[in-house]
Amino acid sequence: MSWGLYAAGWALGWLLLWSTRRLPRGGGRDRPAVAVVVPARNEAHALAGAVGPLVAQLRDGDELLVVDDHSADGTALLAAALGARVVPAPELPVGWIGKPHACLIGARATIAPRLMFVDADVRPGPTLIDDVAAAVHRDPGAVSSVQPWHEAERPGERVVLLANVVTLMGSAAFTVLGDRLRPTVAFGPVVAVDRGTYDAVGGHGHPLVRGSLTEDIALARVIARSHVFSDRRDATFRMHPRGLREALGGWSRTMAAGIAATRWWVMLAVVAWVWSLAGAAFVGWLAYVASAAQVWVLGRRAGRVGPVLAAIYPLMVIVLVVIIARAAWLRVAGRTTWKGRPVRAA
Repeated sequence: MSWGLYAAGWALGWLLLWSTRRLPRGGGRDRPAVAVVVPARNEAHALAGAVGPLVAQLRDGDELLVVDDHSADGTALLAAALGARVVPAPELPVGWIGKPHACLIGARATIAPRLMFVDADVRPGPTLIDDVAAAVHRDPGAVSSVQPWHEAERPGERVVLLANVVTLMGSAAFTVLGDRLRPTVAFGPVVAVDRGTYDAVGGHGHPLVRGSLTEDIALARVIARSHVFSDRRDATFRMHPRGLREALGGWSRTMAAGIAATRWWVMLAVVAWVWSLAGAAFVGWLAYVASAAQVWVLGRRAGRVGPVLAAIYPLMVIVLVVIIARAAWLRVAGRTTWKGRPVRAA
């Protein structure tokens, strides 16, 4: 019985993250212009890695705008020095969260027919703008988004990597069913949409989006169609460079709002997979080896995982459980902070 339950959970892990998907290749210089908006609040430590590569990819008619959301660390000066146009965000209105407000300000300050929102900690691939434009061209009525590959460097960053894995699983975009199962979410680090589609729903100003901690998911639900991608060649990022404490706080806030957006049956399948990881050591040494190998393979689809970390994967399971518990508490409490501002956790 124990082996049967373990095998079922282990198999679900493969089925949930069967393969990742790369953006379509771009169409070249004749593509429609793209307005790239980078919302930034105290991002001077990360901004060069995003803006520099984006500047190098701009074509005639493209726009690159950094919306400075009341930074106190020289973000605006650095962005201008890197070649971006900088617009200061007005005071945050009541009922808004900073990022969707900055995104809307950026969208309104640009005119290109394609909109692309990029987080300041993203490291774009060499053809990201062209390829995102190609994805929007294929389906201008949908949101197209990219979950970057996690370039974790410090041990405290790496032990949270199962959170990245279950995020990919929870999107339902990378299952064995492929394109036959449409995702209902989007990934916030890189989001692109046709301006007409964006304006038709009010964009980040929509009431369900403006106050959401997971504005990416909210925007995808409002537009009602999305395509998601994830591949190391498209984009990477370093989510929590300060280590474990920052990672625990960041992931807890994100999961507090994101869990409710996951299909119930996908959530049950993810839980079954995590349960199989947790129980492998009790089933037998062969199950432990099988789970360690699976964590190594699946983990590398989301970020940096080596054989040593995979071998001690129970530590990663414990960290994931702590994140989920903290997320549940935040949903009960209803409030948390983000970038120094109070926000709703649910």
